[in-house]
Amino acid sequence: MKRLLKEMTRFLFGDVYYAVIIGERGSDRYDLASQIHTTRSSAEAHRQRINETRTYIYIETIRFRSRQLSLRKEES
Repeated sequence: MKRLLKEMTRFLFGDVYYAVIIGERGSDRYDLASQIHTTRSSAEAHRQRINETRTYIYIETIRFRSRQLSLRKEES
């Protein structure tokens, strides 16, 4: 039953993705990082790599749903 509800939600609203918003150090420019992640843990690992650079600062991780974008691996 839980799987059915999950699949119905995915069909109606799309898959869940995560993106990281970054800022350039020393300026007021903000951008979306170049990667879209399928899991929160992957987005958090990317955030940690961003914090290790001198060029960018981490601002926020956003969660969104998309029916158009499909990074999901099809189950066989």
